[in-house]
Amino acid sequence: MKRNWSNKKDESNELGFGSKVVERNTRFIHPDGSFNIRRKEISAWGSTSIYHHLITISWRKFNTIVLSYFMLMNAFFAVLYYLTGMENMVGSKSVTALGKFFDGFYFSAQTLTTVGYGGLYPGSHLMNAIAAVEALFGVLGFALITGLLYGRFSRPTAKIIYSKNAIIAPFRDGTAFQFRLANQIRNSQLIDVECRLSVSFLEMDKGTKVRRFRPLELEVKNINFFPMTWTINHIITPESPIYGMSSKDLEEADAEFMILLTGFDDTFSQTVNSRSSYKYFETVHGAKFRSVFSFDEKGRTVQDLSLISVYDQAELPVVSQEKEEAFS
Repeated sequence: MKRNWSNKKDESNELGFGSKVVERNTRFIHPDGSFNIRRKEISAWGSTSIYHHLITISWRKFNTIVLSYFMLMNAFFAVLYYLTGMENMVGSKSVTALGKFFDGFYFSAQTLTTVGYGGLYPGSHLMNAIAAVEALFGVLGFALITGLLYGRFSRPTAKIIYSKNAIIAPFRDGTAFQFRLANQIRNSQLIDVECRLSVSFLEMDKGTKVRRFRPLELEVKNINFFPMTWTINHIITPESPIYGMSSKDLEEADAEFMILLTGFDDTFSQTVNSRSSYKYFETVHGAKFRSVFSFDEKGRTVQDLSLISVYDQAELPVVSQEKEEAFS
Protein backbone atom coordinates (compact mmCIF):
# COMPACT_ATOMS: atom_id res chain seq x y z
CA MET A 1 0.00 0.00 0.00
CA LYS A 2 1.53 3.30 -1.07
CA ARG A 3 1.34 6.44 1.00
CA ASN A 4 1.91 10.04 -0.02
CA TRP A 5 2.58 12.24 2.98
CA SER A 6 4.40 15.03 1.17
CA ASN A 7 1.48 17.43 1.55
CA LYS A 8 1.03 16.81 5.27
CA LYS A 9 3.85 18.99 6.59
CA ASP A 10 2.01 19.67 9.82
CA GLU A 11 2.37 16.01 10.74
CA SER A 12 6.13 15.99 10.28
CA ASN A 13 8.08 15.10 13.38
CA GLU A 14 11.75 16.04 12.98
CA LEU A 15 13.86 13.87 15.25
CA GLY A 16 17.26 15.26 14.29
CA PHE A 17 18.19 12.66 11.67
CA GLY A 18 17.22 14.68 8.60
CA SER A 19 15.45 13.31 5.53
CA LYS A 20 18.45 11.99 3.61
CA VAL A 21 18.11 8.41 2.48
CA VAL A 22 20.19 5.86 4.33
CA GLU A 23 20.98 2.33 3.24
CA ARG A 24 18.09 -0.06 3.53
CA ASN A 25 18.01 -2.46 6.46
CA THR A 26 20.07 -0.11 8.61
CA ARG A 27 18.66 1.46 11.73
CA PHE A 28 18.95 4.89 13.32
CA ILE A 29 18.83 3.65 16.93
CA HIS A 30 20.28 0.36 18.14
CA PRO A 31 18.22 -1.70 20.62
CA ASP A 32 20.64 -0.63 23.38
CA GLY A 33 19.77 3.03 22.74
CA SER A 34 22.97 4.09 20.96
CA PHE A 35 22.73 5.96 17.67
CA ASN A 36 23.88 4.24 14.49
CA ILE A 37 25.84 7.28 13.32
CA ARG A 38 29.57 7.40 12.52
CA ARG A 39 31.03 10.90 12.58
CA LYS A 40 34.19 12.19 10.96
CA GLU A 41 35.51 14.85 13.29
CA ILE A 42 37.46 18.01 12.48
CA SER A 43 39.68 17.40 15.48
CA ALA A 44 39.90 14.07 17.27
CA TRP A 45 40.93 15.70 20.56
CA GLY A 46 38.40 18.51 20.34
CA SER A 47 35.47 16.11 19.95
CA THR A 48 36.58 13.59 22.59
CA SER A 49 35.74 13.75 26.28
CA ILE A 50 38.00 11.34 28.15
CA TYR A 51 35.95 11.73 31.32
CA HIS A 52 32.68 10.96 29.52
CA HIS A 53 34.28 7.98 27.79
CA LEU A 54 35.58 6.51 31.04
CA ILE A 55 32.24 7.11 32.76
CA THR A 56 30.16 5.40 30.08
CA ILE A 57 32.29 2.41 28.97
CA SER A 58 31.55 -1.05 30.30
CA TRP A 59 32.92 -2.18 33.64
CA ARG A 60 35.12 -4.77 31.94
CA LYS A 61 36.81 -2.11 29.79
CA PHE A 62 37.13 0.26 32.74
CA ASN A 63 38.73 -2.38 34.97
CA THR A 64 41.09 -3.32 32.13
CA ILE A 65 42.19 0.31 31.78
CA VAL A 66 42.79 0.67 35.55
CA LEU A 67 44.77 -2.58 35.72
CA SER A 68 46.78 -1.62 32.63
CA TYR A 69 47.59 1.77 34.17
CA PHE A 70 48.80 0.10 37.37
CA MET A 71 50.97 -2.47 35.59
CA LEU A 72 52.47 -0.07 33.03
CA MET A 73 53.32 2.59 35.61
CA ASN A 74 55.04 0.02 37.81
CA ALA A 75 56.91 -1.46 34.84
CA PHE A 76 58.04 2.01 33.69
CA PHE A 77 59.42 3.05 37.07
CA ALA A 78 60.93 -0.42 37.64
CA VAL A 79 62.99 0.15 34.48
CA LEU A 80 64.09 3.55 35.80
CA TYR A 81 65.15 2.03 39.12
CA TYR A 82 66.98 -0.74 37.31
CA LEU A 83 68.84 1.70 35.06
CA THR A 84 69.72 3.88 38.04
CA GLY A 85 71.38 0.87 39.66
CA MET A 86 69.73 -1.52 42.06
CA GLU A 87 72.87 -1.42 44.21
CA ASN A 88 71.51 1.96 45.34
CA MET A 89 68.28 0.27 46.52
CA VAL A 90 68.73 -0.64 50.17
CA GLY A 91 67.34 -4.09 50.92
CA SER A 92 67.65 -5.47 47.37
CA LYS A 93 69.48 -8.80 47.53
CA SER A 94 68.82 -10.11 44.01
CA VAL A 95 71.86 -10.88 41.89
CA THR A 96 70.21 -11.67 38.52
CA ALA A 97 68.93 -9.01 36.12
CA LEU A 98 65.38 -10.40 36.31
CA GLY A 99 65.47 -10.48 40.09
CA LYS A 100 66.66 -6.87 40.25
CA PHE A 101 63.87 -5.84 37.87
CA PHE A 102 61.24 -7.50 40.06
CA ASP A 103 62.71 -5.81 43.16
CA GLY A 104 62.27 -2.51 41.38
CA PHE A 105 58.74 -3.49 40.28
CA TYR A 106 57.62 -4.41 43.80
CA PHE A 107 59.20 -1.26 45.27
CA SER A 108 57.38 0.73 42.57
CA ALA A 109 54.05 -0.86 43.53
CA GLN A 110 54.64 0.06 47.19
CA THR A 111 55.57 3.63 46.27
CA LEU A 112 52.76 4.14 43.75
CA THR A 113 50.14 3.02 46.27
CA THR A 114 51.92 4.79 49.19
CA VAL A 115 52.06 1.48 51.12
CA GLY A 116 55.79 1.56 51.86
CA TYR A 117 56.54 -1.66 53.75
CA GLY A 118 60.10 -0.56 54.50
CA GLY A 119 61.86 -3.70 53.24
CA LEU A 120 63.16 -1.74 50.25
CA TYR A 121 63.99 1.96 50.17
CA PRO A 122 66.12 4.22 47.97
CA GLY A 123 69.70 4.82 48.97
CA SER A 124 70.73 7.66 46.67
CA HIS A 125 69.50 11.16 45.82
CA LEU A 126 68.66 10.20 42.24
CA MET A 127 66.64 7.16 43.29
CA ASN A 128 64.87 9.23 45.96
CA ALA A 129 63.97 11.80 43.31
CA ILE A 130 62.48 9.09 41.06
CA ALA A 131 60.51 7.70 44.00
CA ALA A 132 59.18 11.18 44.82
CA VAL A 133 57.95 11.67 41.24
CA GLU A 134 56.32 8.25 41.29
CA ALA A 135 54.57 9.03 44.56
CA LEU A 136 53.11 12.14 42.94
CA PHE A 137 51.87 10.08 39.98
CA GLY A 138 50.35 7.58 42.38
CA VAL A 139 48.48 10.18 44.45
CA LEU A 140 47.11 11.95 41.37
CA GLY A 141 46.35 8.76 39.45
CA PHE A 142 44.39 7.04 42.20
CA ALA A 143 42.57 10.27 43.05
CA LEU A 144 41.35 10.36 39.45
CA ILE A 145 40.40 6.68 39.55
CA THR A 146 38.46 7.25 42.78
CA GLY A 147 36.61 10.15 41.18
CA LEU A 148 35.76 8.05 38.13
CA LEU A 149 34.49 5.24 40.35
CA TYR A 150 32.24 7.66 42.19
CA GLY A 151 31.01 9.08 38.88
CA ARG A 152 30.23 5.63 37.52
CA PHE A 153 28.32 4.58 40.64
CA SER A 154 26.47 7.88 41.04
CA ARG A 155 25.51 8.32 37.38
CA PRO A 156 21.74 7.81 37.09
CA THR A 157 20.71 5.39 34.36
CA ALA A 158 17.39 3.90 33.36
CA LYS A 159 17.75 0.16 32.89
CA ILE A 160 14.64 -0.61 30.92
CA ILE A 161 13.79 -4.07 29.57
CA TYR A 162 12.09 -4.00 26.18
CA SER A 163 10.29 -6.91 24.59
CA LYS A 164 12.37 -8.48 21.84
CA ASN A 165 9.63 -7.85 19.29
CA ALA A 166 6.88 -5.35 18.71
CA ILE A 167 3.57 -6.78 17.56
CA ILE A 168 0.54 -5.81 15.50
CA ALA A 169 -2.24 -7.13 17.72
CA PRO A 170 -6.02 -7.25 17.53
CA PHE A 171 -7.43 -4.43 19.65
CA ARG A 172 -11.12 -3.76 20.14
CA ASP A 173 -12.57 -3.78 16.60
CA GLY A 174 -9.26 -3.00 14.91
CA THR A 175 -5.53 -3.42 15.46
CA ALA A 176 -2.78 -1.80 17.47
CA PHE A 177 0.99 -1.57 17.42
CA GLN A 178 2.30 -2.77 20.79
CA PHE A 179 5.48 -3.52 22.71
CA ARG A 180 6.20 -4.09 26.38
CA LEU A 181 8.77 -2.68 28.78
CA ALA A 182 9.66 -2.87 32.45
CA ASN A 183 12.06 -1.31 34.95
CA GLN A 184 14.90 -3.79 35.45
CA ILE A 185 16.16 -2.26 38.71
CA ARG A 186 13.89 -3.53 41.46
CA ASN A 187 14.92 -1.08 44.21
CA SER A 188 14.90 2.03 42.01
CA GLN A 189 11.52 3.58 41.27
CA LEU A 190 10.70 5.75 38.28
CA ILE A 191 7.86 8.26 38.50
CA ASP A 192 6.20 10.57 35.95
CA VAL A 193 7.26 8.30 33.09
CA GLU A 194 6.53 9.44 29.52
CA CYS A 195 6.90 7.47 26.30
CA ARG A 196 7.16 8.96 22.82
CA LEU A 197 6.95 6.80 19.71
CA SER A 198 7.77 7.73 16.12
CA VAL A 199 7.99 5.81 12.88
CA SER A 200 10.50 6.34 10.10
CA PHE A 201 9.94 5.16 6.54
CA LEU A 202 10.94 5.83 2.94
CA GLU A 203 8.64 7.43 0.40
CA MET A 204 8.79 9.11 -2.97
CA ASP A 205 8.61 12.90 -3.03
CA LYS A 206 8.71 14.53 -6.48
CA GLY A 207 10.57 11.56 -7.92
CA THR A 208 13.13 11.51 -5.11
CA LYS A 209 13.24 8.95 -2.33
CA VAL A 210 13.25 10.67 1.07
CA ARG A 211 12.87 9.50 4.64
CA ARG A 212 9.95 10.75 6.70
CA PHE A 213 9.41 10.71 10.44
CA ARG A 214 5.88 10.60 11.86
CA PRO A 215 4.72 10.61 15.48
CA LEU A 216 2.47 7.78 16.61
CA GLU A 217 -0.25 8.67 19.07
CA LEU A 218 -0.35 6.42 22.12
CA GLU A 219 -3.38 5.30 24.04
CA VAL A 220 -1.49 6.13 27.27
CA LYS A 221 1.76 8.07 27.01
CA ASN A 222 2.23 9.10 30.67
CA ILE A 223 2.06 7.08 33.86
CA ASN A 224 2.67 8.33 37.40
CA PHE A 225 4.26 5.14 38.74
CA PHE A 226 6.21 2.35 37.05
CA PRO A 227 6.26 -0.67 39.40
CA MET A 228 5.05 -3.20 36.82
CA THR A 229 5.33 -3.89 33.11
CA TRP A 230 3.87 -1.34 30.71
CA THR A 231 2.37 -2.26 27.35
CA ILE A 232 2.77 0.65 24.95
CA ASN A 233 -0.26 0.74 22.68
CA HIS A 234 -0.69 2.71 19.45
CA ILE A 235 -4.19 2.19 18.12
CA ILE A 236 -4.05 1.91 14.33
CA THR A 237 -6.85 4.20 13.20
CA PRO A 238 -7.31 5.65 9.68
CA GLU A 239 -5.28 8.67 10.87
CA SER A 240 -2.31 6.49 11.78
CA PRO A 241 0.70 6.57 9.41
CA ILE A 242 0.78 2.77 9.41
CA TYR A 243 -2.93 2.22 8.87
CA GLY A 244 -3.59 -0.74 6.57
CA MET A 245 0.11 -1.49 6.07
CA SER A 246 1.04 -5.15 5.90
CA SER A 247 4.39 -6.63 6.86
CA LYS A 248 5.42 -6.37 3.19
CA ASP A 249 4.43 -2.68 3.12
CA LEU A 250 6.55 -2.01 6.20
CA GLU A 251 9.48 -3.84 4.61
CA GLU A 252 9.21 -1.86 1.37
CA ALA A 253 9.12 1.36 3.38
CA ASP A 254 12.10 0.20 5.50
CA ALA A 255 10.09 1.16 8.59
CA GLU A 256 11.71 1.72 11.96
CA PHE A 257 9.78 2.46 15.15
CA MET A 258 11.82 4.69 17.48
CA ILE A 259 11.18 4.98 21.21
CA LEU A 260 12.14 7.66 23.72
CA LEU A 261 11.30 6.99 27.37
CA THR A 262 11.86 9.62 30.07
CA GLY A 263 11.18 9.49 33.78
CA PHE A 264 12.23 10.84 37.16
CA ASP A 265 14.41 8.55 39.28
CA ASP A 266 13.53 9.20 42.91
CA THR A 267 16.75 7.54 44.12
CA PHE A 268 19.03 10.04 42.34
CA SER A 269 16.41 12.83 42.11
CA GLN A 270 17.25 13.25 38.44
CA THR A 271 15.53 12.76 35.12
CA VAL A 272 16.70 9.67 33.21
CA ASN A 273 15.92 8.45 29.72
CA SER A 274 16.06 5.31 27.64
CA ARG A 275 16.02 4.81 23.86
CA SER A 276 15.38 1.83 21.66
CA SER A 277 13.85 0.91 18.31
CA TYR A 278 12.17 -1.85 16.35
CA LYS A 279 12.79 -2.44 12.65
CA TYR A 280 10.09 -3.88 10.41
CA PHE A 281 11.60 -7.38 10.69
CA GLU A 282 11.26 -7.16 14.48
CA THR A 283 7.54 -6.44 14.20
CA VAL A 284 5.26 -9.48 14.28
CA HIS A 285 1.87 -9.21 12.55
CA GLY A 286 -0.98 -11.15 14.13
CA ALA A 287 0.18 -11.70 17.70
CA LYS A 288 -0.90 -11.05 21.25
CA PHE A 289 1.33 -10.73 24.31
CA ARG A 290 0.97 -13.42 26.95
CA SER A 291 0.19 -12.17 30.45
CA VAL A 292 3.14 -11.87 32.83
CA PHE A 293 0.92 -11.70 35.92
CA SER A 294 -0.15 -14.38 38.35
CA PHE A 295 -0.96 -14.64 42.06
CA ASP A 296 0.93 -16.38 44.87
CA GLU A 297 -0.57 -18.30 47.79
CA LYS A 298 -0.98 -15.06 49.79
CA GLY A 299 -2.93 -13.38 47.00
CA ARG A 300 -0.14 -11.02 46.03
CA THR A 301 0.39 -10.06 42.39
CA VAL A 302 3.44 -11.72 40.84
CA GLN A 303 4.95 -10.60 37.55
CA ASP A 304 7.35 -12.84 35.66
CA LEU A 305 9.69 -10.63 33.61
CA SER A 306 10.99 -13.67 31.74
CA LEU A 307 7.66 -13.63 29.87
CA ILE A 308 7.92 -10.00 28.76
CA SER A 309 8.71 -11.01 25.16
CA VAL A 310 6.43 -14.05 24.93
CA TYR A 311 3.47 -13.76 22.56
CA ASP A 312 0.88 -16.04 20.98
CA GLN A 313 -0.40 -15.96 17.43
CA ALA A 314 -3.67 -14.12 16.97
CA GLU A 315 -5.92 -13.47 13.99
CA LEU A 316 -6.17 -9.86 12.87
CA PRO A 317 -9.47 -8.33 11.76
CA VAL A 318 -9.76 -7.53 8.06
CA VAL A 319 -9.89 -3.84 7.17
CA SER A 320 -13.21 -3.18 5.50
CA GLN A 321 -13.29 -1.92 1.93
CA GLU A 322 -15.35 1.10 2.97
CA LYS A 323 -12.72 2.20 5.49
CA GLU A 324 -9.92 1.62 3.01
CA GLU A 325 -11.62 3.67 0.30
CA ALA A 326 -12.42 6.45 2.73
CA PHE A 327 -8.77 6.65 3.77
CA SER A 328 -7.48 6.51 0.19
